Amino acid sequence: MGEVERQWTALTGTVGLYEDLSRSIWSVGGAKALDALHGLLTNDLRSAEAGQVIPCLALTPKGRPIADLRVWKPVTGEGPALLDLSAEGANELRKHFARYLPPRFAAISPLPEAKILRVVGPEAAGALNKAFGDGLELPVEDRFVQVRPDTAVGTDLDRDAAGPMLLGRPEAEGGGWDVLLPLELPGVEKALLEAAESAGGCAVGPEAWDIWRVERGIPVYGRDFGLDNLPQETGLTERTVSFDKGCYTGQEVVARIHYRGHVNQRLMGIQATGDASLSPGADLFREEKASGRITSPVQSPRFGSIALGMVRREVDPGTSLSLSPAAEPDIMVRTLPFTAT
Repeated sequence: MGEVERQWTALTGTVGLYEDLSRSIWSVGGAKALDALHGLLTNDLRSAEAGQVIPCLALTPKGRPIADLRVWKPVTGEGPALLDLSAEGANELRKHFARYLPPRFAAISPLPEAKILRVVGPEAAGALNKAFGDGLELPVEDRFVQVRPDTAVGTDLDRDAAGPMLLGRPEAEGGGWDVLLPLELPGVEKALLEAAESAGGCAVGPEAWDIWRVERGIPVYGRDFGLDNLPQETGLTERTVSFDKGCYTGQEVVARIHYRGHVNQRLMGIQATGDASLSPGADLFREEKASGRITSPVQSPRFGSIALGMVRREVDPGTSLSLSPAAEPDIMVRTLPFTAT
C-alpha cells in the first residue's frame, strides 16, 4: 500500500486529519454585519440560529459565483461572525464586498493567523473526545460549539493564553468535523494528531483528500466551478441557496432558472471504463459532439480512474463518452456521489 492509499484508508476507515489550505478565514464585525451579509449572500442568515454554520455563495449581479463560503453565526448572538471561504475566490470577494458592503455596517478583517483542520472518518468522534476529553459536546449537522484550547489533552496552556477554538460540523455527509484553530496553538494540533494515530489514523495530504472529496462529489471553487458557471450547475444549490429569503445580489437570475428554466450543464461523475487517461480541462465527446469537460481527476483505490466534470444536461448517467471525437467510448458518466455498481 502506497502512502496516498494509506491516507485515503484513514479517511474512509479510521480517521484522517487534514489541514485545509484551500480556505481563508475572515472576521466580519459591526452592528449590522449579518443584515448586510444577508443581502449579499444566497442563503438565509436572518433565520439561522446562533451557533449555526450556514453554507452560501456570493454572486455577481449576473448570478455567477464569486466564492463559496460558510458563515459561522456567533454562538451568543453577539460579536463578529466568521467566514471561511475558498481562497481562490478571496480577492474577487474582497472587491465585491468593497463595492456592495458599506463599511459603516460591516468591517471585514482577514485572519491569516487562523486555519481549518478537518477531522474525518468513522473514528473522528472518538479521536476528538480523546483529544479534548469525554465532556466534549460534539455539534450536530450545521452547528458549531466553542472549545477552550486548554482542554486539549497533553497541552500546557493558560486558560486565557489564546482565543477560543470553534468546532463545527458543516456537512454531515462528510462524516467529520472542522476545527477552526488559531495558529498559535500547535499543541492542540499535536493532541489531535496523537488522538488520530491512536485510533489507527494519520495526517493526510491534498492528494488523498482530493480522492476522498471527488468520491463524494464535493466540488472546489476555482477547480470544478467558478465565474463561468451558474449555481444550479454546481450541485450546491440545495444547501447554499434559499429561494424564500427575498432579494440578494444575483437573485433574479438564480430564481428565474429555478422557476422557469434550466441550465445547459451540470456537475457529474466521470469514470474511465478502459485505458482513458483523465486530465483536468480535457474535453469529453459523445460521438463527434462536445459534451463536457473534466475538472478534478483522481485515481481512487475503490473506483479506479474517476473525476468530477461539467457535462451537458442532455447527457444522462450511464452514457459512454470519449476524449476525442473519433475515439471509441471509454468513459462513463456517473451520478454523484460515486457508489459501487
